[in-house]
Amino acid sequence: MVVDDPAAARGGTDGSGGPDGPGGGARGGRARPITGAAAPLRMGEALLIAAVSPVLPGIAHLRAGRVRLGGALLGAQAAALTAAALVSGRYRALFLELSVRPSWLLVLVAACVVLAGLWALLIAHSYAVLAPDGLAPLWRLAGGTTVSVLCLLVIVPPLSLAQYGYVQRDLIRTVFKDAPVASAAVQAAARPGDAARWPGTARLNVLLVSFAPRPPREPARVAGITLAAVDTRTGGTTLLSLPGDLRHVPAWSGAGPVPFPPGRPLAAVYREGAAHPELLGDGARVPDPGAELLKRTVAHMIGQEVPYYVKVDARGAGELAATPSGAVTAKKGCPFWANIRDAEPLAMLKRYQRLARVLINSVNTDLPRRLLPPLAALAAKIENAEITSLRPAPGRAFAGRADHPALRALAAVAPGRPVPAARAPAGLPILSVSCN
Repeated sequence: MVVDDPAAARGGTDGSGGPDGPGGGARGGRARPITGAAAPLRMGEALLIAAVSPVLPGIAHLRAGRVRLGGALLGAQAAALTAAALVSGRYRALFLELSVRPSWLLVLVAACVVLAGLWALLIAHSYAVLAPDGLAPLWRLAGGTTVSVLCLLVIVPPLSLAQYGYVQRDLIRTVFKDAPVASAAVQAAARPGDAARWPGTARLNVLLVSFAPRPPREPARVAGITLAAVDTRTGGTTLLSLPGDLRHVPAWSGAGPVPFPPGRPLAAVYREGAAHPELLGDGARVPDPGAELLKRTVAHMIGQEVPYYVKVDARGAGELAATPSGAVTAKKGCPFWANIRDAEPLAMLKRYQRLARVLINSVNTDLPRRLLPPLAALAAKIENAEITSLRPAPGRAFAGRADHPALRALAAVAPGRPVPAARAPAGLPILSVSCN
């Protein structure tokens, strides 16, 4: 057989193999190695297109002439991104609610793992449809190695998100128990459209208790007691700091008064309840009798229902206080609880896994797990609402008495509303600071 075209006999001077495609029609027969500058150039093109395939799925298939499949993949990507943009803009509160539901977090973890596999498969397949035939063994090895590295890189983001979802689920299931919702918080848990949603001036009170560092084997010592009152309609919040050295404390079991010496401070109520769980009197079994007795005592003292408490030990309080925020410095007079809202999202995300581990070991609360979704929606309101810090100022008019009648008037102030010192209730000197 005589070959008139020497270039055809060599498979083409540029390695294209003539009109039949790479390798001169060798897809149906034995491929000839592509040599020279064409091999790395064509393989580089295939690798580049494969690398951007997770962002533009189907581009490799369009390049290979598979128009229907490529168009379908690009159309699906565009539809998914459009839907995600619309949903994230209109239903941000819904995302917050789903982020505290363990079942949905498990779905998120599974979806991220599947997505990681699909992206890796898309990169490998995109390279396969574009890789030139008949590559020399060295080039095949280089191409396969590069594709493997690309697959490893592309699965990092979805698997990282899956890890965050798993940590979040573990945090929720560990810290928050599956308990019934207290009657005082039913209006916060009501869904939109319910008759019980925000009747009157709805408010939710939560007692926040922090503890001081202590040597091993020593009993816990209360460092701070703060009553958080939240307007469930607007998110306006008042943080009323109660001095731990208040005397004449009307300790209350929930059913009646508890013998408590008038000279002992309010902070000692926790230790009294922890040492004598029987003081609760109603026979209720609670995980933390000290926090429960302190919560009931504060509720009786201010004349309002306080259905829940959040207790943070010294290590957890230190982590929360050290959370980086957008402010240059924490505002003077605002407890560290108020500064959590201003935390930089990226900084929180970087420290989240460590912070979650600390919170699992440091936070104790009787907030039920089923109340978290409406509370997450409420947190979205608090983000842009007024936060006011109130605390009684030491002086003769106060005299450090927990049974001071003005404390009830101060606690009854609408959440988020500033209280000027000139209008201090019943002559009680107070310090009022806006934490916005």
